[in-house]
Amino acid sequence: MKITMVFLAVAGVAIAFVSWQAVRRLGVFGAKPWKISGNPEVIALANVRVVPGGHCESSAIMNALNYEGYEISECEITGGGSALAFMFQKGPFPFLGGRNEDMRERFFAAANIVWHRGNADAADTGWAEIESLLSGGIPVIIRNDMRFLSYRYGGKHGPRWASFGGHYVTLFGIDATRSLAYVSDTEYSGLQTVSLADLQSARTSKTRMYPPHAEFYWAEKAPAGFSLDRGRLARASIAGVIGNYRAIVPRPAEGGGQSADGKALLVGLAGLEKYPAALASFESWAGKPFLFPAELEYMAGNIEDFGTGGASFRALYREYLARLVATGSFPELAPLLPFLDESIASWHALSADFRAASREIKGMDGSARTRLFTRLAERAEGLYRNEKAFYTALVAASRAAEIAIPEE
Repeated sequence: MKITMVFLAVAGVAIAFVSWQAVRRLGVFGAKPWKISGNPEVIALANVRVVPGGHCESSAIMNALNYEGYEISECEITGGGSALAFMFQKGPFPFLGGRNEDMRERFFAAANIVWHRGNADAADTGWAEIESLLSGGIPVIIRNDMRFLSYRYGGKHGPRWASFGGHYVTLFGIDATRSLAYVSDTEYSGLQTVSLADLQSARTSKTRMYPPHAEFYWAEKAPAGFSLDRGRLARASIAGVIGNYRAIVPRPAEGGGQSADGKALLVGLAGLEKYPAALASFESWAGKPFLFPAELEYMAGNIEDFGTGGASFRALYREYLARLVATGSFPELAPLLPFLDESIASWHALSADFRAASREIKGMDGSARTRLFTRLAERAEGLYRNEKAFYTALVAASRAAEIAIPEE
C-alpha cells in the first residue's frame, strides 16, 4: 500500500511539472513567449526607413514591402485593394467604416505579390515564427488592439473606449534583453518603441471590437526583376470599388445582414441610402444620453482620424486616381476627380457636424436633440447624393476605359 502511495505521489509531481511546462509555453502567469524560440536576444533589421501613412494596414504593408525591395506607395495599396466602401453598425459607439474588409487580399492578388499568414494558433502565439522571419530579414505585419500601444497614449494604455483590434503595425525588431519591440505605425515618421509585454497584450486582447486573435502575416521578398503591373492593378481597383458600392447585405434568412455580435449592418450604396434615417433615429439605438457626446465624437473620428487617411478613405483614393490620370495611363478617369472632390467635401462636412453636435448636445432636452439628429440626417442625405454621383461617374469611366466590371 505504501509503495502504491509513493508511486502515485511521484506520478503526481511529474504530471504537475509537465503541466507547468505547458502553461509556460502558453504564455500564462508571466511567461515570455518571445523567449521560447532560442533565437538571438536581439533581432533588429538594419537601415529601416519609415514612411508615414494615412491608414494603419496600408502603411504597414507599404513599409514592409518597401523594405523588401518593392517600390509601392500607400495609395497604390489602398487603390489596388479597392478599399473604397461603406459599412455602418448601429449601437453604443457605432462603427462607421469607409473601407472593405479584404483590401489586403485584393491588393496582393492584383499586384502579384506572394504573402503568407502566420501560425497565430501556435502555443507561443507565433513568436518563434516571428523571430525566425525577422532573423531572415523579413518584417512582420502584426494585428493588435491599439489601446495597448502605449506610445500612442503618453506612455500608458489607452482608455477602454479606444479599444480596437483591427489596428496594424509592422515589426522591424525585438530586443528581448530590454523587453522591447520596434514597430512602424501609420502617422509616425520613425520606428516606435513598445514593450514586448504590451505588444503581446495588444496581439491577444479579448476586445469585442474586432479582436486581433494574434494575427500576423508577411510578404516574400521582391524577386529579381519584379515589376508592378500598374495597369492590371488599376483595372482590379475600379472593378472592385464598383462591386463594393453594389454590395447588398444578404437577407436575414441567409444568415447575413449582421455583424459578429448580431447587430444590423448597413453596407454599400444601398446602406448609405439608409444611413440618414439611421442618424435621424439615433436616440432609439445609441444607448444612454450621457454617452451621446462621446459617440458623436467617435463617429467623427471614424471618418477622419482613426487611420482612414481622411474623409473615410476618399482622400487616399483621390490620390490614387490623380496619379493614374497624371501618368496618362487612364485619361478616362479624369472626369471622376470633381465628383470625388464633392464626396470628400461631404465627408468632411459630416465629420465636422458630428464634432459640433458632440459639444452642442450636452444639456439638450429631447425635442432639441431630435432637431439636432434631423440636421445630421440632412447632412448625410447630401453625402449620399454625392457618393451616388461619384459611383455613377465611376461606372461610366470604367466603360469608357473598357474595364470589366461586376454585374448588377
